[in-house]
Amino acid sequence: MKVELLNRPTLEFIDSAIGECYDKGKYSDIKKASKRINNVANVYKHSSVLEFTNVIFQITASTKVLLEMTRHRHANYACKSSRYTLDKGEVIFEPTGDNEIDLIMEDLKIKILDQISKGKKNDVVSLMLPQCYQYRWQVQFNYRSLQNFFKLRLDRNAHFQIREVAEAMYNSLPSEHKFLFEDCVYNSKDEING
Repeated sequence: MKVELLNRPTLEFIDSAIGECYDKGKYSDIKKASKRINNVANVYKHSSVLEFTNVIFQITASTKVLLEMTRHRHANYACKSSRYTLDKGEVIFEPTGDNEIDLIMEDLKIKILDQISKGKKNDVVSLMLPQCYQYRWQVQFNYRSLQNFFKLRLDRNAHFQIREVAEAMYNSLPSEHKFLFEDCVYNSKDEING
C-alpha cells in the first residue's frame, strides 16, 4: 500500500469563497483565514465552501480498497487498466493478514502468471484477479467530500485496508489543513499519528 499527495492544496480559495458570501473579501493572514474557515465550515457546518479546494492522491492498494473508494461518488478516479497493462508488469497481491489465505493467493498468482506467459489475452486473464490484486489509481476529492470519506473510512468499523489508506491520506495532508478533519478522526489524532 502506498499513498502520495500529488498536488499542493491551498486554503486560499475556501477563504475567498467565505469572503464572497459575506462580502468581506479574503484574508491575507493565513491564521485569520484558518480561524474564519474553521468557524464557518466546522463550527457552523456551512461546509459547502470546502468544495473550493481539491486534493489529488496517487494510491497503490488492493482492488478491495479501490472498490470501497468508488462508493464515494463525489470523487474523480483514474485507474491503471488491467485490460491494457496486466501483461506488462508484475502481478502483486496485497497481504490479507491470514497466512492460509495468502498461500492460496500465491497459488492463484502462479496460475495467473502461467496464463499470461501462454499469451492469453488480458481481457480473459484479468477476470481471474482477486480483490487482493494491487492496483494503482489517482483520486481527486474536494475537502467537503474528503471530510465525508474520512468520517466513514477512519472509523474502527471500516475494512482494515481502506482504513490504512485513509490514515495515510490524512497523514499526507498539509499540517495546516488538518484542523478541517479533526472531527473525522476516530478517538484522537494520536491514534492516527502514533
